[in-house]
Amino acid sequence: MSEIKINKIEKLKRSLRPYDYYTERIGELDPAQLSEADRFYLKNFGVYNHKLRPENFILRIRVPGGRISTEAFESLVKMAGSAGSRMILTSRAQLELHDLDLKTALHYSKEVERIGLGTWQTYTDNIRNIVTDPLDGLSADTKIEVYGIILALQRLFLKNPDFVGMLPRKFNTAISGTLGSDAYFCGNDLFFGLARRDGEYGFNLYAGGKSSEIATDLDIFCRPDEVAPFFEAVVRTYMEEGPRGSRTKTRLFHMLQSVGTDTFKKMVLQRYKGEPRGRGERLYGSFAGFGQECTRLKEGTFAHRYKSSFGELLSTQAEEIVALCKEYDVQQLRLGCDQNLYIPGLPEKVAFSGSSDRYAGIVACAGSKYCIYSLFDTKEESANLTLQRVAEREISVGFSGCLKGCARHAFSDIGFVGIRTGLYGEKAERGIRLYLGAEYSKTERAARLILYAVPLRCLNNLLDLLVSLFEMSGCSRFEAFAASVINRYSTEALAFWLLMNYYRRYVTETGPLFIPDAESRDDEKEYFTAQIERAGIQGEEAVLSRLKQKEEFSFREAIVFLEKASFAVR
Repeated sequence: MSEIKINKIEKLKRSLRPYDYYTERIGELDPAQLSEADRFYLKNFGVYNHKLRPENFILRIRVPGGRISTEAFESLVKMAGSAGSRMILTSRAQLELHDLDLKTALHYSKEVERIGLGTWQTYTDNIRNIVTDPLDGLSADTKIEVYGIILALQRLFLKNPDFVGMLPRKFNTAISGTLGSDAYFCGNDLFFGLARRDGEYGFNLYAGGKSSEIATDLDIFCRPDEVAPFFEAVVRTYMEEGPRGSRTKTRLFHMLQSVGTDTFKKMVLQRYKGEPRGRGERLYGSFAGFGQECTRLKEGTFAHRYKSSFGELLSTQAEEIVALCKEYDVQQLRLGCDQNLYIPGLPEKVAFSGSSDRYAGIVACAGSKYCIYSLFDTKEESANLTLQRVAEREISVGFSGCLKGCARHAFSDIGFVGIRTGLYGEKAERGIRLYLGAEYSKTERAARLILYAVPLRCLNNLLDLLVSLFEMSGCSRFEAFAASVINRYSTEALAFWLLMNYYRRYVTETGPLFIPDAESRDDEKEYFTAQIERAGIQGEEAVLSRLKQKEEFSFREAIVFLEKASFAVR
């Protein structure tokens, strides 16, 4: 794909490659005189800084496959303590040290290398940390242990001058060789999902996912020894042919949209130069459940989940983990994309004093405490949610502070994106956009935006309502509810349906909750009008009159009325 005009970041790369910046200039930096160009280049080596917080530097540490030796983990804990730094577990199974100065961040980046990890290529236009299931190779569900594959993939690009910072945009990769999981990877740019063909285990290949879009099935099956060649073929296709214009349209997703899946596949196969086979039987995607704090491993011991505070790892928690590892001679820890640690090799009964009591099925992004893009502290607001019923039904929740979607809100049963809204009172207030309808376990559908503005003060009511409606459906999982009911209707019809139920339960406190039939229909407005008329509830005439209006955008007048009636400041 050719671009007439390249963006400013691409101009920087053409004037000086990030790899050459590291060798020629990084030792001469003055933290008081950092330019935007310097900030871009530093990100390629795991050092992040923003002009709005010039004194604050973050060091992101690559943890391939989420595996880290207990010795390396203890070293990082000591580094954090020495620098007064906060430690964060990211949703890509990495670690970050916050609140560093530039000198310390650069020094620690070298120290991290000495303990067997690294910080290179963890931000910006690079192949990011390659993720998998936290118990890869240990759980009975593992059919292919993928950690060795991940290391082989890293060798293709890590510290390779041709790859360091030279992709059009970031590139996320996941690979899973297990049957059951509570981590879903369909939003990655490239995903190898467990499959079987002709009696042989391997992987189906999916490409072009991102925070709001599901990856496309390429109809390719590859054996474990073919993963690296296919990975390189896809990455080189993207690097050599991908768009480099507007930064908002340069992900692999946009390339597939532009050239089409068939053409993209031909480009990949030209570089692969092997004989591809069509997709195999999909095995990836069985739900393991969020309630398993302790998992029996193949060799008879147990792995325990140690829950962080929505990604924040307090010094007391880190110290307890180190002490447990020493007590039970645990040599390796696992980091999960759920922002938790997994400690293998323990007995079944182990007491943790510091592990968070939060629900493990919710992921929160960094939030405004750690990220300038987040509109408020999503970790704090997640802690304020009433999640008992959500946990009982094992419903997943993703809470992102902005549309970058770091909490994977589009691949959760219920997704939130933080906003500020002035729709319901004299002053602006914090709120969320609601996403529903994700069918993620089988890599089929991302969630859709249903409600544009729900105040945070109403969020627990909304959650409780969603659980009640799910329970009425009789579905065993929320994802099945999405497939059989939610995704049969337009976003406008769903917005009306949710608001009508909210209005009945929390405003008028009259009338029954209802769910629509599990069938698609062209006459959605007439159908819902008939539902309201049939109920014959006094006081709903204002809703009916708006439903019956002729309007350019279906349900609009009724939705606006119900939003104001439901969410107005009282």
